[in-house]
Amino acid sequence: MQHRLVPLDSGLMEDDPGKPAEFGAVLFGDPRETFLNLFDSGNTRFACGVWRCTPGVVAMNDWPYDEFCVLLSGRVVITPQGGEPREYGQGDAFAIPKGFTGTWDVRETIRKYYAIQKHGGRAEALKRLIPAPLRTPLLGVARKMLRR
Repeated sequence: MQHRLVPLDSGLMEDDPGKPAEFGAVLFGDPRETFLNLFDSGNTRFACGVWRCTPGVVAMNDWPYDEFCVLLSGRVVITPQGGEPREYGQGDAFAIPKGFTGTWDVRETIRKYYAIQKHGGRAEALKRLIPAPLRTPLLGVARKMLRR
């Protein structure tokens, strides 16, 4: 693990048009996204960087991780399922909780800094703690002990 600061410079991301949006189901328009992961922890549980998305409406379903966002430019209206729409613009910060379901209506191309915390269950924790060659035999012993 490196113990150095990582600058989050939004200028490092190229201005290419990006790929069709994949963070949810496209409901309207042709939103295109691109991102640049500037830091990813060694255990892949934390990552941050810069993300951009062009206008369109995208439905998100059961967002897989907690995310903190700071909008650098653009406008988006986010509507949680069963909730009220809220508009965000340049300088606004917000958090998207794991499991979020709702829509993103990108009105003007947005660019944001993001930081995500990925979640893993007990199985994921075991995979990180136990080397692969030992994992299967140890899990078999644990299951037998739990059946008693």
